[in-house]
This record gives sequence, structure tokens and C-alpha cells, in this order.
Amino acid sequence: MTDLWSGTYRESAVWGEMARALISSADLRPGMRVLDVGSAGGGTLFPALERVGSAGSVVGIDVDEEWVGWLQEDIAKRGIRNAENVWMNGEAMTFPGGAFDAVVMGMVGLDEDYDFETGQVLRGAPLMNEVSRVLKPGGSLSCSGWLWQDDSEWMRELVRRRLPDCTKHGYCPATAEGYVDLLEAVGFEDVRVTPHEGRYTFEDSAEWLACLSHVWEDELAQIRADSDALRAFEQDVADVLAGSLDEERKLAYTRSAVLVSARNPIGPRSSRSSARGTAVA
Repeated sequence: MTDLWSGTYRESAVWGEMARALISSADLRPGMRVLDVGSAGGGTLFPALERVGSAGSVVGIDVDEEWVGWLQEDIAKRGIRNAENVWMNGEAMTFPGGAFDAVVMGMVGLDEDYDFETGQVLRGAPLMNEVSRVLKPGGSLSCSGWLWQDDSEWMRELVRRRLPDCTKHGYCPATAEGYVDLLEAVGFEDVRVTPHEGRYTFEDSAEWLACLSHVWEDELAQIRADSDALRAFEQDVADVLAGSLDEERKLAYTRSAVLVSARNPIGPRSSRSSARGTAVA
């Protein structure tokens, strides 16, 4: 089984495929200065750097200091001089206004800015307002998010078999309509949402669980404290996923997401136009 929560996590199929899809859809051109919010292991940073070329640059930020260190070390090992990764909270960035031509955000949760269930902007949307502030007038924003996945539902039930008091629902899923509402509320223009589905293959249910374990990190830590409960839980997961085995007896799983693009207004923020589902990747 691949240890997806050591340095090899960044290479997992799910995150790599989504990062490539996001950067392929982004409006990035040679010479641009790009901000990568939530850079993690560099899944979006390195593809973005290829797009902007030697005349451009990419700055990654993340709130996880350990991830920042890993990626900065990786950048140094590759001898890259036009990219850097820094420890920074996206809600309180230290960059001057209009510092970037484009911003990319790969699978960055926006549940602190927006309640996708009720359709309400939260706390004045501090993250997206900061993104708008550091983005040049007319600059492009490209981001991605997970839609609802069926495994959130059945994983919750499996976890509750071992932890009856668990009330967690899994990660907070986004909606296409929610992205449009949030970005237009902040003042972005030309908001476009493209559905995207990726089919991923894992060696077995253990590898699948390792890739998704961050969503249930605290709960799994409690289950692992009892070896019998852990074995039973892992068998439950394997039983559910058995229906997704392909002809080679590998686990094939489809995940639904959205790719979102928008543009910072050049003039005063007035009427905005949007398009929902204008293309399907």
C-alpha cells in the first residue's frame, strides 16, 4: 500500500488528476505572477509554473507549516528560482494589493466563507475578499472543489458503528450554485462553473482509505486505539468498496468536482454575469 500521508501523498492519483485539470483550465500565460493558495505538496504549483515559464513566477502559501517546509525543500532540490512557498494565512495575506496576475486554489475548502447548505456568506467571506485584494484588476481566479460524494454518507455510518456519538458528516461539499453566489457576492465577474468527473484506480481498499483518511483523521485515531474495532472497520470499508472492483480486481472510483473560473473587475463593481455548467470536462 502506498503511504499517502508521507511525502508520497502529493503523488496520489486523486489529487494529481484534479490539480492538472485545474491548471489546464486556468487562464495562465507566460510571464505571469501567480499566487497558489493552499499549495500543500505542490500539485498545482508545479503545473502552474510550467504554464508561466521562466519569465513568470509562482508563490505558494499554506497554513500548514510542515507542508510549507516539505514543498520549499522540493523547490530547492529542483533548482527552481522563480517559485517559493511561504507559511501564511490566506485570510490575512501580507502581499500588497494587486500583486498577482492570477490566483489558483486547488481544493481549498471555503466553508469558513460560505455555508453551501444554507447559501449564506459567512463572516464577510474573508478568504475570498483577500484573494480579490491581492489580485490585479482584470486578473483571473481559478479554483476547484469537491461536490457531494456517496462515500461521505456511508463512511459516516461505518464510523458511527464504532463511535456512536459521532455527529460528523465528512467534508463539507461544495455546490456549483454556491460558488457563483459566493464569488459574485465578493464582486468577481464572469463566474463560470464546469462540472468535472475523474475516475481513479487504487490497489485496494486500504490505499483508498489512506487517501481519504484526512477527512476522518480524529475519528480514525479513536478507532485505531482498539485493534479489534480497527480490523472490523477496515473489513466494513472493504465490503462496501467490493462493488467498485474492476476486471483487474483493482478499486475504480469516480469523484465529482467543479472547476471554477472568475475575473476580478477592472472598474467599479456593478452588475455581474455568470454561467453555470457551460462546459463539461
